[in-house]
Amino acid sequence: ATIAAMFSRRLITAFVSGRPSKNPKRIASLTARTFCSIKESTGIAGLRVVENAREVLIGLYQKTLEDAETLPNSAGYKDYVTKLSKYRLSVCENHSTVNEIEKEISTGEVEELIQEAEDELKVLEMMKEWKPWEGGQSWELPLKWKEFDSR
Repeated sequence: ATIAAMFSRRLITAFVSGRPSKNPKRIASLTARTFCSIKESTGIAGLRVVENAREVLIGLYQKTLEDAETLPNSAGYKDYVTKLSKYRLSVCENHSTVNEIEKEISTGEVEELIQEAEDELKVLEMMKEWKPWEGGQSWELPLKWKEFDSR
């Protein structure tokens, strides 16, 4: 995003025209908050910054909750995914900045949370197809995991 996009039209006009502001402390405060909230990098190779991460997360968690409703109540996975998504959705709705969301959830960058939420939607689709809660199917472990399952 450009610097101009981060300021309101009024603030830009005041700077360009050279007119003094009626409230210079407010402008300084807005400017400081704007520049402090800019996230330039995730610090993770290949993971780009998502400028509207909060909104993306809210949408993904709402979609997850909506999709989880189609699972039967007896499915333990439904309970897990519903609780996790409700908690994270409430954090995103109750905090306005990415830093606050990351601090509250404390599992990494919001971009990682977005990836996790997208993956969870894929797992939900697989669970609907596989229906592991119905039982009656023998779930074979791949050979590489059988050697560790020696109970």
